[in-house]
Amino acid sequence: MVDEVSIDDTPTPAGAIVAGLDGSHRDPAVLAWAATRARDLGAPLHLVHAVDLGTPLSAYGELLTSPDIVDKVEEESTRVVTDAREIVTRDHPDLALTSAMPTGSPAGAIITASEGAHELVVGSARKNRAERVVLGTTSLSVVAHAPCPVVLVPQGASLAGDGRIVVGVDGSQHSRLAFEFAMDTARALGGSVTTVTSWNVEVVDGVVVTEPDTEQWQRVERRYGAMAQDTIAAIRAQYPEVPVEVRVMHGRAAESITSVGDGAGLVVIGSRGRGGFRGMLLGSVTQRVLALATCPVAVLHHRG
Repeated sequence: MVDEVSIDDTPTPAGAIVAGLDGSHRDPAVLAWAATRARDLGAPLHLVHAVDLGTPLSAYGELLTSPDIVDKVEEESTRVVTDAREIVTRDHPDLALTSAMPTGSPAGAIITASEGAHELVVGSARKNRAERVVLGTTSLSVVAHAPCPVVLVPQGASLAGDGRIVVGVDGSQHSRLAFEFAMDTARALGGSVTTVTSWNVEVVDGVVVTEPDTEQWQRVERRYGAMAQDTIAAIRAQYPEVPVEVRVMHGRAAESITSVGDGAGLVVIGSRGRGGFRGMLLGSVTQRVLALATCPVAVLHHRG
């Protein structure tokens, strides 16, 4: 019953894991990931579900007057949060748990709630359209604009994984941030980290490199491997207990990362904020990884 569990509507606790709920079948996976992450980090868990008064009437399958709309939306929103709190309390009774039901658009409410959070967890609203996989606008907006790392949990993802944290490394500052996040996560979970650095078209001695196992191919692989090692060296030294594998792959970056990440516990990518239109804040590689990944993906931004 709704009145059996209080919804405190508190501000987001500092350093909390925030779970963005939308009342759909995606919520159980989001809740499971967020609660487990909070438990592993010893962090508070904060549940957020937006009371969206702009919800179409068709969402409830009946014609409602304006007062009825408000009552119905608030009732459904309360049920979403109440059910989620009951699940967390049952499965993780020792977690510090708070929740809030801000009024407004789902994306805006979740982004605002992530201020000061350690991590934000949301579900993927992916749909198959003419064999293309696209992200829902709420998921894309949240991943692009949230001020903290965002973990997107795709539909059907296995939350257990094989203990690996897979991270894309390309020599940039945002990939260093992603690697540090991956190492910190692996230490908390007792897992390992696999870095993925990819290359596609390279020219050696005036010739495009196309043949594996040639000296030219090996020179390119060594160069990219050295770049990856140099990128992660200082951070890696701070986590001597975490096993690290460095992989160099030929192919497109997103496909390489998601291929290695298949079956992993988490894929981590850095995305450089660029300003401008919504959605354009995410680079093409980031968007492609989010569309293809079969496991949860953490996105970190390096803005500036």
